[in-house]
Amino acid sequence: MALHGMIFDVDGTLVDTNQAHVEAWRRAFKRLGYEVPRERIELEIGKGGDLLVPSILGDDAEKRHGDALRKAQKEAFLEIASRERFRVFPWVPELFHALRQRGIRTALATSSDRKHLQATCDSAGIDLPSLADVLVTKADVEASKPEPDVVIVAWEKLKLGPAECAMVGDTVYDAQACRAAGVVFLGVTSGGTPEDVLLEAGACGVWRDTGHLYSDLDHAIETAPSCTEEPVR
Repeated sequence: MALHGMIFDVDGTLVDTNQAHVEAWRRAFKRLGYEVPRERIELEIGKGGDLLVPSILGDDAEKRHGDALRKAQKEAFLEIASRERFRVFPWVPELFHALRQRGIRTALATSSDRKHLQATCDSAGIDLPSLADVLVTKADVEASKPEPDVVIVAWEKLKLGPAECAMVGDTVYDAQACRAAGVVFLGVTSGGTPEDVLLEAGACGVWRDTGHLYSDLDHAIETAPSCTEEPVR
């Protein structure tokens, strides 16, 4: 079946924000009395906060401090976003325009809420929602990645089936969500996850970043729907 929809993760895929999220979580944990190494937090980036906290601290800490930690992380991230200028990865507007020219509808699918997303856009100087046909945020789903909800809602909003869509993301949690939703996963290493890890997680192909994907777009579009054991390079 031909590809008619492309779903995009935001953090680490379109905008270079993963380390800002790591730092925001580090500050949040410290505020509540937990010393968590950055390296441990990095392993969980890509998950929603509802799953990240118990994964790192356990269920007891989640019950005691989960909501407070997520609130503190949000405040810390907004502060970081207000002070820093996030980098947009190469050729993002051009990539969305090229997809539209080819008749492929696009969606943003993020585990963040709208306030986080707006802060990211303001810091990066780009209006991401205006580039895409539909937007899916934390408010639209019951469970965050790696659960498939955000991907399922995206293809539903696009009024397409899962076999007609692919998703571009930067973490194994994107890959897991895609696999559970029945959507082809296209990986980018711009978020810090190595190519071999993304391929092992089920990526149909892996590119360095959005600029690399843009330069190889027709090949990716042609190959993704019939993703075989040979990954797209």
